[in-house]
Amino acid sequence: MKKILFTLMILCFAGLAIAQEANETEFKMALGDTVVWEPFEKCDAIGYNIKGPKVINFKPLHFGEKIQVIAKKIGNSSIIATCQDNDTEAVANFIVYDPNEVPVVIEKPVKPATKTFTGTYKFAPPTDNYFVTINDIGSKFNETYMKHGDDEAYNDGQGIDRFWNIKTGKNWYYRPDAQGWTDDVDWEFEPLTESFPILNAFANEVEKDNLSNYYVGNETLTVGGSDKPFDIECWKFFVDFPDGNVIQYWVDPSNGCTLKRQMNADPAKIVTVYDLKYTKLHFGPSFKKGLHDTRR
Repeated sequence: MKKILFTLMILCFAGLAIAQEANETEFKMALGDTVVWEPFEKCDAIGYNIKGPKVINFKPLHFGEKIQVIAKKIGNSSIIATCQDNDTEAVANFIVYDPNEVPVVIEKPVKPATKTFTGTYKFAPPTDNYFVTINDIGSKFNETYMKHGDDEAYNDGQGIDRFWNIKTGKNWYYRPDAQGWTDDVDWEFEPLTESFPILNAFANEVEKDNLSNYYVGNETLTVGGSDKPFDIECWKFFVDFPDGNVIQYWVDPSNGCTLKRQMNADPAKIVTVYDLKYTKLHFGPSFKKGLHDTRR
């Protein structure tokens, strides 16, 4: 098991990273931004020291191989990471600014001509036997939700990987570098509900009185399934909201689930794996063969 040493722990997660030297990285972060920093490709013992005003908070991820940093105050701060295997150092410089002082130009896509919507919208999300992965293009993280009978699992793409059973209360988390699936406290989990973002976005956010005001035609999305990728011809809606934002939705006609959502010109969130016939479980603690079996 890796032994990671943390000298001073105040953590952060966010913005624009600029490599300055091989061992130095700069992050420009707006207040509240979060960024994940991995100082070394491989190191078994890492120490962290923070220098300068404490304008950031940070905490370890993956047993200290990475840290998550949050911008808390305007100013500059640095974190020095030392790999105690070979006494090498890496430095991350954090520049935190107030986004309200920076002119923000919100680009908005041009709304196409609307069309008469002749379909019938009904939100009927999957309630069992699904494996759904959602990619946040902006953050480059994937969220995965799985339900197979009483077994449920969730992965946030940032180090949280959990598996539980809603009937027995048994609960596990995943340790990739040590024991694989590891027992956790019984019942300390939140069962998955019948819907979750972004699948429920159009259902929750848009009035359904006259969908012809928003419908701009059909568009095909390609998603992954249990066997191979397949295409879904989605309803596409373009909605102007009273607050000035515009949001585009790509909706699965078969169940009303949102498969892609994009606000203004921001990076979209999109479903990349959409298996609604997940009838054979192929991962989890039941497949564990021994204490140190780290297979997922």
